[in-house]
Amino acid sequence: MRVIQLNYKAVPLSLANGCGLCLGHFDGVHIGHRALVDELKRLNAAREQKLPLGVLCFTTPPTATLNKSPTPQLTTLEEKLTLMGEAGLDFAVLYDFPAIKDMSPMQFIDDILIGECNAKMLVCGFNYSFGARGAGTPTDLLSHFASKNGRSLSVMPPITDGPYTVSSSLIRAMLQGGHPDDAARLLGRPYSLSGKVKDGRRLGRTMGLPTANLTFPAEGLVPMHGVYAVTVKIGNRTHTGICNIGVRPTVNNGKDVNCETFIFDFKGDLYGKDLEVFFLRFLREEQKFEDLAALEAQIRCDIERAKKYFV
Repeated sequence: MRVIQLNYKAVPLSLANGCGLCLGHFDGVHIGHRALVDELKRLNAAREQKLPLGVLCFTTPPTATLNKSPTPQLTTLEEKLTLMGEAGLDFAVLYDFPAIKDMSPMQFIDDILIGECNAKMLVCGFNYSFGARGAGTPTDLLSHFASKNGRSLSVMPPITDGPYTVSSSLIRAMLQGGHPDDAARLLGRPYSLSGKVKDGRRLGRTMGLPTANLTFPAEGLVPMHGVYAVTVKIGNRTHTGICNIGVRPTVNNGKDVNCETFIFDFKGDLYGKDLEVFFLRFLREEQKFEDLAALEAQIRCDIERAKKYFV
């Protein structure tokens, strides 16, 4: 996927023959977001002259600028772009939210969508907002963008899961409530954490249960603390295991959140290597034990329970 950095009034962008754009923040790139991409691809397929298709989104979340407590993110920017590319988009236009947050909705349409991006087709969700204080709505896009020069707009209705509208906020609530299986249904894939394995205290090794330790990004969402059945991708291979998310109250200071994964039937040194942990089923909440022997006994019970899940 081609990435175009757009810093308003600083980096000119030329898409001479026009383009099609999905609009939104796209945190998580869930099934609702992918419905927007599919709609854009459908509209393009019906055109005689095909357009390059892309997404217009932020380099940083708006809440990082607007709120004292930013909303934790389901995906990093890099993960978001990878998922958008896998969904079939050709490019991503990234713009700095602070640089455009005070633009009026009409100025955003004229200067960014039409002027900089030369958009011919737009797809957005029913609740998409833009411009200063989020005052712009799909109705404004319809009247000010789609009414001129053959440009078109498609506004997608809500994607639902039972009585609920699929949204990033709903997925966050599911993960923070210990329901990764429900979150996976809305994401279209299990929620995951990737990174390089860091060195730890190696207490797991003393129990014969060595763990791979990862940390969550500072802006990333941390699921409910506790033990999970997980799969782990190492290179081209996928393994099963259990993972504890939390502050390790039995052996730690109770402050630093960590992700410790014990991988079944794996031998080898993972320190410094890249891996991805997929959270499948919540097994139990994190708890403090009287001593390491009690902790080890519970971990071995967790392992047996997780293995039954994978049968």
